[in-house]
Formats: sequence, C-alpha cells, structure tokens
Amino acid sequence: MVSVGVVVKVDRQGRVILPEDVRKALGIEGEAEMLCRVVGNRIILERFSVEAISKAFSELEEIAPSLEFDREEAEEKDKYVDREYALRKIGIRSNS
Repeated sequence: MVSVGVVVKVDRQGRVILPEDVRKALGIEGEAEMLCRVVGNRIILERFSVEAISKAFSELEEIAPSLEFDREEAEEKDKYVDREYALRKIGIRSNS
C-alpha cells in the first residue's frame, strides 16, 4: 500500500480534485465511482466496485443459513427497549 498525503482544495460546489499521484496510487484512470464515508472529522474515499460488493453479498448468502437469528425475538426486545426508553423519558420510570 502506497501512502500518499496531499493538501487539496474544496471548491464552492463541494468538489475536490484528486491529484494525479493519488489517482495513480488508487489505480484510477478516467471516471470512477468512489465510496465516501465520514468517520469523525475524516472523509474516507474508497474505490467502489460493484463486482466486489456482489461477491461479498454472495458470500454472506452462503453463510446466512448457518447463522441463528430469531427475528421475532429481536423485534420484541427492540419494542421493550423502545417502550422503557419512552417511559423513562416522560418520567414514569426511573433511570436506576
């Protein structure tokens, strides 16, 4: 992995131009889609590949039947937590 750090400007429309060194480090030629995430005070741009995402979902579909998950039980627990939170918020239950 090549470490590249440069200062870039954001224009009035919020656009950033990736310098040539950054594009080369990421293997970007021409137009490309990027996944943009905000983590704390950082913006993370990652190469976006439909094929990679499709592969990941296929792998999840293969292991999903082996995962034990009771949707109804989870929904009941969510309802209980939501109800308890609401009751505490309006002062009917204490936070202890």
